[in-house]
Amino acid sequence: MKSTLILRLALLLAPLAALHAAEPITIDLTKRTWQGIPGLEWTAKGRLFASWFTGGPKEPSPDNTVVLSRSDDGGKTFSAPEAMALPMSDGTRCFDPTLWIDPKGRLWYIFNRGNKETAKHDVWARICDDPDASPPVWGAEFRLGYDVPFAFRMNKVTVLSTGEWLMPVTLAEKPVRAWSTGYNDQQTPTLHGVGISTDEGRTWKLHGAVKSRPWALENMIIELKDGRLWMLIRTDSGVLWQSHSTDKGRTWSEGMASTIKSPGSRFFIRRLASGNLLLVNHHNFKGRSHLTAQLSSDDGATWNDGLLLDERGGVSYPDGVQDKDCVIWITYDRDRNGAGEILLAKFREEDVATGKDVSRAVSLKQVINKLDKPALLPPGWNPKRAGDEILSKLIKVSAPQVKGAHDADLVLVGERAFIVEHDNDIKPGHGAGTAQYCVLTIVNVKTMNVDRVVPMAKSAQGFGNETLPVGACFVPRIIKLNDTTLRCFFACEDQSGKSQSQTWYRDFDIGSLTFAPDIHRVKLKTSDGTFDMQPQYFHADAAKHGFKQPAKAFGLYLLDAFKVIDGKTYLAINNFPGAQNALAMLNESRDTIEVIGHYNEPAERRLTESSVNRLPDGTWMAICRTESGDRNYVFTTSKDGKTWAQGEPRPFVSKGSNSKPTFDKFNGLYYLGWQEATRITNGHGVGRYIFNIEVSRDGVNWERKYRFESPNSFQYPTFRQHEGSIWFTVTQGSGGSTDRIMFGKLETSKL
Repeated sequence: MKSTLILRLALLLAPLAALHAAEPITIDLTKRTWQGIPGLEWTAKGRLFASWFTGGPKEPSPDNTVVLSRSDDGGKTFSAPEAMALPMSDGTRCFDPTLWIDPKGRLWYIFNRGNKETAKHDVWARICDDPDASPPVWGAEFRLGYDVPFAFRMNKVTVLSTGEWLMPVTLAEKPVRAWSTGYNDQQTPTLHGVGISTDEGRTWKLHGAVKSRPWALENMIIELKDGRLWMLIRTDSGVLWQSHSTDKGRTWSEGMASTIKSPGSRFFIRRLASGNLLLVNHHNFKGRSHLTAQLSSDDGATWNDGLLLDERGGVSYPDGVQDKDCVIWITYDRDRNGAGEILLAKFREEDVATGKDVSRAVSLKQVINKLDKPALLPPGWNPKRAGDEILSKLIKVSAPQVKGAHDADLVLVGERAFIVEHDNDIKPGHGAGTAQYCVLTIVNVKTMNVDRVVPMAKSAQGFGNETLPVGACFVPRIIKLNDTTLRCFFACEDQSGKSQSQTWYRDFDIGSLTFAPDIHRVKLKTSDGTFDMQPQYFHADAAKHGFKQPAKAFGLYLLDAFKVIDGKTYLAINNFPGAQNALAMLNESRDTIEVIGHYNEPAERRLTESSVNRLPDGTWMAICRTESGDRNYVFTTSKDGKTWAQGEPRPFVSKGSNSKPTFDKFNGLYYLGWQEATRITNGHGVGRYIFNIEVSRDGVNWERKYRFESPNSFQYPTFRQHEGSIWFTVTQGSGGSTDRIMFGKLETSKL
């Protein structure tokens, strides 16, 4: 079935097309913290060019910029990267460069620009007429002009036997106010077509709109021996999708799944001088691992097992070329936010055919470029010594009459810290039932003195508009609503389970240092609608998504710290006795918690309290407390926040104890805190004496920054950044109990 939507838009390459009205942003390439997505070309006289992109804290980012490096010694060494195009001050980034030498010997540097706020995404290029010149001279960048709501390309142009040039293009029918198009099965499928030039790149027309999966990008084109064109498309479905054209790309068959497996990453396919096809893809993979070069002698019907180029995880995005001596050169990246390696592999076709180095020309894992990032920690750093120094400066903020205190949260405004905690005046710990109440404590961070303690909520308390039921007031949380108001959340629960607990909020005026007279019910938004924030609705939504554990009428908390990511406020919510967890989002009005996705597996581990954050590649990750087995923490990840992998332990957290973790990001670094099960005293109680904080740039490679060892226990900390410093509260108590909240400074700035 031919695609019914055929776009025919004439495109004029205007060499000096006007750039955006915004000013370019200068990028310091010596301070790169991530890089990847390379391209490669080989000139007539043997010069190698490598491209990739970097800039900003991650991809995607408004600060992304595209770079170029070259080698004149056969790939042994490469020049330092130079920016080929700069991002703009209006948030327009440049990304995904591709190198391609056309039949006239000109080197094209093709890349994308995108702005998710203005929904403008288009394709740009620069041309070097003589890439072997010293130095090579590049023309000004120009826009290719694919005038559709979203235009994006990744891979090389293909020259057909007719002499026509085909550029693979991903497109969309409507404006895209995101970095890319299509993220789940409910969205409009991504479209894929080709820009065709019949006059050596002077003008182009866009043809075809092949539908594939909603999340799909980076198509490539091969001309088959029978004259048909074969389009392969990266998708998230576990395989590449495909389409065919019998009229040189003007129309295309309906998209369908191929048999080529893929972890959802870029691939590379090209016809070799022998007539065989070369595919560089992940083969027998687990995630983005086992990058392999494979051969097909029957136009892609079958593939051999090929030559393994790199078995490691985190390898991806191959691009390459076969030179005039039939040597094959492939570039790819590894560990974009860690080592940030741009790598080079060299081999011949016979090596791919046999799966081993029969040509004696194989060279693998050569580094073109890697990140030279400053160390996370200075030489000789001692985590325990650093922790001890911090412990010595903590101050107690719980009131004198308090016998038990637990689980505080805080915000800082100006010179004051506003700390919420739940207390009782009866006994250590937090098992005092209806005697549990919530307060707000104000601390002057200049003098480190407690200015006042303001009661917030207690069992059966009457307010201007409503009276709380009899129950424990539990797990308070706080957020700055605006310049004049703080919003304080808490749960009021009947811990016998006879009635549903409810989460409430009460507003605090910063000027008068008083609470508003009224309280309000927090709402919970699920796939079934919006309800009062009660455990029954949280459980019903989880059960709808496969959760099989019994419902609990209490224990639903705003457990995690609020985190603002790309302008939205996220947190993990939890039902502790029900072993339920979910990523959630706080709405703009700050009165409704929307459930995004549940993560509760493996259920036999009983995942309870958790903390979430988003990694540089856009993946969500949660660290979860467990109540069964060895009680070590497990980690779960999600591409979209909705569907989560089964929780598994990670090697950088071992011997963990069942206590609340933390997972924050400050100054471009992740801070992950977890309780260690090791006891340092013969005390009683929960034994939460040791708390470790690991730091990382990428969420993969971690180093120990702080180790808190305290005979007074150290548990349930919350961290907040304010004016260049990181402050925190922590629960402490003699012999492992919890009888006071302490407050102090973690650090002044990143090391």
